[in-house]
Amino acid sequence: MQNKNAVLLFTILLSFATLYTLSFNWVANIFEKKADIYGAYVADSLVTAGEITDDEWSLEAAQAAREFLRDSADAEVYPVFGHSYREVIEQELNLGLDLQGGMSVTLEVSIPDLFIALSDYDDDPTFRAAISDAKAKQQTTQGMSYVDLFEQSWIRLSAESDNPTPLLWLFDHPENGGLFDEVETDDDIFTILRAESETAISNTESIIRKRIDQLGVAQPNVQKVSGGRILVELPGIDDRERARKQLKSTANLEFWETWFNDEIFPRISAANNALGSALSPELFGENALADSVLTLEQQKAKNPLFSYFQPELQRRSAVVGYAAVSDTNRVNDLLSMPEARRSLQSDLRLLWEAQADQNVAALYAIKDESGKGKAKLSGKSIVDARVSYDEFGDVVVSMTMDTEGARIWGQITEACAKDNQRAVAVVLDGLVFSAPSVQSAITSGRSQISFGSNQSIEQKMVEAADLAGLLKAGSLPAPARIVDEVSIGPQLGEENIQAGMSSFVIALMVILLYMMFYYKGAGLISNMALIANLFFLIGALASLGAALTLPGIAGIVLTIGMAVDANVLIYERIREEMRGGKGMMMAVKDGYSKAYSAIIDANVTTLLTAFVLYSFGSGAIRGFATTLIIGIFTSLFSAIVLTRLVFFSRLENKKPISFYTETTKNWFTSINANFVGNRKRFYILSSVVILAGLASLSTKGLQYGVEFSGGTTFDVSFEEPVDAQAIRESLSEAFTEEGKMGNPIVQTKDSDSKLRIMTNYLINNQDPNQDEMIQAALSEGLAVVGVGYTVDQYNKVDPTISDDFRAGAKKAMVFSLLIIFLYIFFRFRKWQYGLGALIAMVHDVVIVLSCFSIFSGILPFTMEIDQAFIAAILTVIGYSINDTVVVFDRIREYVGLYGDKRADATLMNDALNSTLSRTINTSLSTFVVLLTIFVLGGDNIKGFVFALMIGVIVGTYSSIFIATPSVLDFSKKLKA
Repeated sequence: MQNKNAVLLFTILLSFATLYTLSFNWVANIFEKKADIYGAYVADSLVTAGEITDDEWSLEAAQAAREFLRDSADAEVYPVFGHSYREVIEQELNLGLDLQGGMSVTLEVSIPDLFIALSDYDDDPTFRAAISDAKAKQQTTQGMSYVDLFEQSWIRLSAESDNPTPLLWLFDHPENGGLFDEVETDDDIFTILRAESETAISNTESIIRKRIDQLGVAQPNVQKVSGGRILVELPGIDDRERARKQLKSTANLEFWETWFNDEIFPRISAANNALGSALSPELFGENALADSVLTLEQQKAKNPLFSYFQPELQRRSAVVGYAAVSDTNRVNDLLSMPEARRSLQSDLRLLWEAQADQNVAALYAIKDESGKGKAKLSGKSIVDARVSYDEFGDVVVSMTMDTEGARIWGQITEACAKDNQRAVAVVLDGLVFSAPSVQSAITSGRSQISFGSNQSIEQKMVEAADLAGLLKAGSLPAPARIVDEVSIGPQLGEENIQAGMSSFVIALMVILLYMMFYYKGAGLISNMALIANLFFLIGALASLGAALTLPGIAGIVLTIGMAVDANVLIYERIREEMRGGKGMMMAVKDGYSKAYSAIIDANVTTLLTAFVLYSFGSGAIRGFATTLIIGIFTSLFSAIVLTRLVFFSRLENKKPISFYTETTKNWFTSINANFVGNRKRFYILSSVVILAGLASLSTKGLQYGVEFSGGTTFDVSFEEPVDAQAIRESLSEAFTEEGKMGNPIVQTKDSDSKLRIMTNYLINNQDPNQDEMIQAALSEGLAVVGVGYTVDQYNKVDPTISDDFRAGAKKAMVFSLLIIFLYIFFRFRKWQYGLGALIAMVHDVVIVLSCFSIFSGILPFTMEIDQAFIAAILTVIGYSINDTVVVFDRIREYVGLYGDKRADATLMNDALNSTLSRTINTSLSTFVVLLTIFVLGGDNIKGFVFALMIGVIVGTYSSIFIATPSVLDFSKKLKA
């Protein structure tokens, strides 16, 4: 073997590099065990002191361990190389969220709100219409930014307007600091808006990073993704509500003067009357009934606002009234109606308090003299914010302003003090945190934010620390909304690890035993290469900073099955050469040489689909693609280079090598099936199956997951078995929206105590508290069961991003088929090969889709169409073409050997029969691997693996009975 020493040296160096990379996990685990010991010690001490109960021990121990790791982040833990704990965990192989629990959130920066702010909140009708029109188009348009959509809408709407406002007039004002001074055309303005949008997204990313640092999460990930969105991953996070609040909060702090309630009560009353007249006109006018004879329902209809809202008439203050927290959305809807807005007038804003006591929220009257919703003083003037205590010993956030802010603050407080000690409202993200009456002017530039009296000291301290952190990190340049969220509990993560590792170990053992059974000594060598392959694969994943996910484990296990393919191709070639009478040395050389072409073509086609999957996938699916891509390269190295190194070393040292056992020596050697001659029968069989599938697809359809339809999914574990139908009926009432009962899908998972709940409740609601409202409705619906439960997994997908997922899936499918068609055409120089392969791939995809349609709701596991399913489809495409290209390669070889001496049909039959051993061995080993994952891999991955299992079966079938016969039928020279 040429360059033997160089290959050996490279392998040794690669092994040391891999060991070094994996050593970070070992070092991190040792240090984290010390943290666990410390956490247990702290929890034991607290139990002994009576400060916590035994039930709280585990939570307190985990919290203390996390604090230990956070405080020791810069401690040296790898003295050999001088690495700190922070550096070690940055380089270790991480676990994905589905294996350790945590949150993955996609935030979308509201560019429409940014443009409105840049216009100084101009209410020009054409401008506002263009903003709304572009926002609506964003829901259904892919590949265009919001700025592009706004530009289109503005050009169209301004052309339709009789007297349009010049675009420059909307943005060129002092507040923008000369940003638009050099503008000459509208194109210049749109260029600036694009730049401001990118800056806003980058600034938001930076601010989010600062906020996450306060959560104490190890190895968080924040990165910009396509579409102006920001992906945030928080592994191991416990307090998800707190994290959600930190991520969503704009931290837009404002200081407002207020109205007294008696000054604006006439407006509130007028708004109530105007709403009643608009909604129930029959109760007003000359012929209306007197109030004394109205029924209770009629009185509510005549006073729609006061039916949910109780005015404050006893005490003069900035509070105009109260409403139950559950009714605040109804009150907001009524107050936002045009009839109410006209009565309230533009200089009045009504904002709810931030912390409601006794489930009742107060509504404050804010004085908006400009009528544009812009405060005289904002949080931009805050230079410091910290937790402190007021004169009564209560927790507050103390703020210090810059010179200009202190000046404006002095003017505001002086004016309020002189005007009957009017209150100043401290407003954060549209909620009033406090509204103290001003006794005298405050010229020191200091202020405080206090917290509700219904909170404990501990709660106030946490909230005060979070708020101070938000203010110091800075406000977001524009509101950010959660459009995609996946939350996974730690218990589910543990279950996934156990399921993943069990399937991994058993699948590996099955493959190792099978290879030794079929190929004897050569099988042992391939097993050594397979273990080396896994070693290099995991090391490569660690060095790239990839996270190991459940689909990633499936990718590793699938790599095990597919890695066997290269060895099988080589070994079968060697056996053929030996049957042809060649000696062992020559048979091994020619076997490797003749197998290269098929190996390269098979792996390139799989690699192409993996690249497409990586490009269009996200999250765990991208992790699956990463594993597959790396696995292809490590498999080629171990199967071709390492096994060749061992074989030639043994041959040079005159040591024996066997490629079969007595049992398997003549397997598949005497088969001479007429596959091509019977092709029409298989065409008919495939047509019947496809027609049945198309019938199901057109009638029953597919069950789309929330990633493609938008909505929310909950995986819930109950403490005991529950009645799924009773829960469905209860949730239907809890998810009632606009008078229409919800229609949630409730499915039993692997037992009657585990359910998957899917709903589109409030999915189109833009309320900033949307997540909390959905969670509250779920709690209300599940309360009737009277059984304790845990939400193992929570997944919410906004319609705007589900549209992108659907578009990406379609592009991935089409692009995969197209790129493989072109590759086959390029490699085999005939379009018939490309078209035959394309037909076989489409055949496989349609059958897999058909199976998911036919068996959805019948088989006892979830069969949703989501990103994982698309990953499975693309993998099926790669596997199918892998099989097909091996046959095509043998046909090409036979054409070169025999030319016109054999009829095309005979030549193709010979190619199919000669590669049948490889086809069955590879397919069987891969199927057994997938079956192992299916049985042991847990419910969350069953649908994904089931699609792969069907794909292996139909992919093997189509490569034999569809692809090759199709090439024959499409060929101009038909000799069959």
